[in-house]
Amino acid sequence: MKNAAENNVMNLPSKEQIIETVIDVFVRVIGFIEREEVSRSTNIDEDFYIDGDDLSIFAMEVEKHFGLKTPPCEDWPPGFEPTIEGIADFVLHHAR
Repeated sequence: MKNAAENNVMNLPSKEQIIETVIDVFVRVIGFIEREEVSRSTNIDEDFYIDGDDLSIFAMEVEKHFGLKTPPCEDWPPGFEPTIEGIADFVLHHAR
């Protein structure tokens, strides 16, 4: 019989599914960006002119969607980049 931690890992979406979900949340929260303008390599700090409040709401929505609690900065995965793929890696790192 599997314990709860093993079941949780097995229920995690794939990285590709997480990337697609993060893009969907980003487009929905920001509101003025078309889905086609966003890819896994989109850098949320540099590619669009988005204010800090909108980025904070985006981060909260990602955390809520995936059931994460924001860790202190020193607990971020090594080499974290504020790209869509970097955020997906962040989700995978903290959802385990």
